[in-house]
Amino acid sequence: MLENLETLMEIQKQGSMARASTRLRISQSAVSKRISALESYYDTKLIEKSGRNVVLTEAAEALIERISPLLTELREVLFEKRNQTKQKKIVIGVAESILSSWGALRLKKVFDSLDIEVEYHSHRSPVIVDKIEMGVYDIGICGGDASASRTFLADSLDREELVLVASQKEALKKVIEVISIEKSSATWKAIRKQFQKHELVLKMELESFFSAAQLAKADYGVALVPMGVAETLGFDKACIKSLRPKMYRPIQVIYKKSKLEKDYFQKVIKSLMKI
Repeated sequence: MLENLETLMEIQKQGSMARASTRLRISQSAVSKRISALESYYDTKLIEKSGRNVVLTEAAEALIERISPLLTELREVLFEKRNQTKQKKIVIGVAESILSSWGALRLKKVFDSLDIEVEYHSHRSPVIVDKIEMGVYDIGICGGDASASRTFLADSLDREELVLVASQKEALKKVIEVISIEKSSATWKAIRKQFQKHELVLKMELESFFSAAQLAKADYGVALVPMGVAETLGFDKACIKSLRPKMYRPIQVIYKKSKLEKDYFQKVIKSLMKI
């Protein structure tokens, strides 16, 4: 039942069953089955088709308004119970482009120095934000700006330079069109104004910075990616170009204020701020 209710809430956020299935990492048929089970249980219609998208009925909206705070509290209780035998354990979600580049080594140093067990998860930043809000993860490390939320704290951890990369240095002489992260991403929303000032054109948008960089390596064009991605993929220094003025994406650590009630969690946050 809990999964079914969470699925309904995700459909509300995404506006379509297809996008909800992608965020939940389950098939569309599984999403349909969960909603059908809910409609059967409550004996009422919960969603209706609207073109390619879906809309929630009044009954569904009322149900979500009522259960949302209860589900959040229940998740936190369940995860606290799961970890109660391991008093010093952190469940952390890290943006894929961060964990796959510089993040893994830096985070290992933090947690090794504190003697704290850590469970890692890797997603795109919007998914991590959702998981923090739901109480699934203790800490999130995201690219972009999540400071607008009222449900968790967001501290500035760092900022990472975004650079142009290409298969050959000649391609970097005069760049107009670039391959980069999709416009729905947290990073894009944070860098959009910087991007416009450089008068660049986004000719191809992808779900992954690593994918954008790999296409640049394959000579599909020039990509705009974080420096950590460029270095991890082994681009020659001559094939990496900084913009003038430089472009940066913010890196944030997010968590719920209630987590600070644990002394060891406070130490984790302080240590993370030093990396």
